[in-house]
Amino acid sequence: MSYPRLDIYLNRIKENYLKMKKICAEKNIKLTAVIKAFSGDENIFRSLLNIDIDSIADSRLQNIKKFRELGYSKEAVLLRIPMLSEIDRLVEYVDHTLISEIVICRYLSEKALRKGKKIGVIVMIDLGDRREGIMPDELIDFLKEINKLEGVYIEGLGTNLGCFAGILPDVTNTKKLIDLKNKAEKELNIKISRLSAGNTATTKLFGEKNLVAEINNLRIGEGILIGTDITNQRTLKSMHHYNFRLKAEIIELKNKPSLPEGSTGRDFSGRKKRFTDRGLRMRAIAAAGKQDIDYTGLYPEIEGIEVLGASSDHLILDLTNAEKEIKIGDIVSFKMNYSAVLQAMTSKYVEKNYIEG
Repeated sequence: MSYPRLDIYLNRIKENYLKMKKICAEKNIKLTAVIKAFSGDENIFRSLLNIDIDSIADSRLQNIKKFRELGYSKEAVLLRIPMLSEIDRLVEYVDHTLISEIVICRYLSEKALRKGKKIGVIVMIDLGDRREGIMPDELIDFLKEINKLEGVYIEGLGTNLGCFAGILPDVTNTKKLIDLKNKAEKELNIKISRLSAGNTATTKLFGEKNLVAEINNLRIGEGILIGTDITNQRTLKSMHHYNFRLKAEIIELKNKPSLPEGSTGRDFSGRKKRFTDRGLRMRAIAAAGKQDIDYTGLYPEIEGIEVLGASSDHLILDLTNAEKEIKIGDIVSFKMNYSAVLQAMTSKYVEKNYIEG
């Protein structure tokens, strides 16, 4: 077994998906499983194919293509606004795509017509997080332009919260999305079938019955994969948590001063670091780095270990208060947040170890 290694608990992920799907179904919400953190991993996806997953979303077409080739034939949503350069492939593999630019929508319509298809578009509205989406006052005119196109149709409206600025879904912004849907249906005399109100963070609103009655789609990745909601700093009840574990090998152990010595500039990523004098500390280096993981999302499973930082290939740990002795060659285990999982799954240098339990 080589390191760094990512232990992936397949059955726990499957059970989380089934639990989340049941919770959503009880509220008449269609669950779209966000699978981008799989990074196209066939083993994880095959385990979900076995339980009849029926709606997936990914930001990268090559992953959707791969899963189609594995036999997946149900709904696939492109989670990122498509590039003009990938529209031809989109038409081949995707049922619906998020949209915020009419230029892209027109090009998509043209390509879809040439192939005898019609693609559903989910129009994204920026309700404060300042990532993708048209502004609310642009919605009616935007929908009018889409209605002129023959190769696409309005599948729904959506919004994204919590991913860029950290704006949380709440009663105010969710009600605004509902009001925009109702306004569009009334003014344009159309029926908008899908209201895609967000991601794992939106599940916190499940107690707001009036709002939940209007929402009929959520795009959930983190809640399924690791049973957490990092934007609201909570674990989800009844879910399996932290279903990915990073294992890294210790390659150096030294007592070292906590303060660097010499003239300081910036680190390899151009950042200026600040240090506090904590005296002499037992420092360790594990063989993993920023090329493998997001160190800010690692939680040591041995009590007392502190993650100090990382360079491209080295993970720096403070073992001074570790509750057990650690030696050269020992393997240290970490729970991981969603960002750390995403990075580790993407890195070809992290061995993937699949566990059925």
